[in-house]
Amino acid sequence: MIDLTDRPGRDALAPVVTGLLSPSLRRDLADLNAQYLELGLTAELEGDPRFAWAGEVRDCLRAAEVATLARVAAAPFALFDLLVSRGPEATVARVEDSRPSVRAHSLLIRCESFAHQAVFLARRVAEADTPASRVVLALSVEARARLMDSRPSQLAELARDPRTIRPRWPLHANFWQTLVGASRRDSPAAVEWAHCIGLCLIGADERAPLPRRRARR
Repeated sequence: MIDLTDRPGRDALAPVVTGLLSPSLRRDLADLNAQYLELGLTAELEGDPRFAWAGEVRDCLRAAEVATLARVAAAPFALFDLLVSRGPEATVARVEDSRPSVRAHSLLIRCESFAHQAVFLARRVAEADTPASRVVLALSVEARARLMDSRPSQLAELARDPRTIRPRWPLHANFWQTLVGASRRDSPAAVEWAHCIGLCLIGADERAPLPRRRARR
């Protein structure tokens, strides 16, 4: 398991004052991104739809050093998607083994904790600023309205739905390689360029891979 907690570099590239998010929201988003990477790179969760990166994307992330992943997590947008546009009737019951192993139970609790944190952060972002909710979490008008209108118990129910969390850009290997490469070099200019690519992908077809570019000298 990869632990990104309190690693140097996680907040180094996150602006303190500028940006769509307040400093506290930006800090919390980086923490959630770090949790998502940790969970998604856990071997037991490789086949989980909530972390269903393409093999090339997963290999790229697994090859990254801890400090590099910490910088990746500091992106100004979520590295995961929240599917919140469905109505409450679409919520499904959770199916579990009667006697899960200690390890599986621990991962289940961590995944549920992450989903709850993500949903309630989305509510905070939606309340703070409409453009931020569209850019940071790619929330539609309908999704934002549902978050704003939901009671805490309804938000918790949404978080328990395993279909709420999905990977962002799961097939865009070029983007992830660019982001990881820039984070590995710890170059603010390169990281900013990678972030611009991510912002350009917001609203695009999440399942369509980017065309490969010819290598430049």
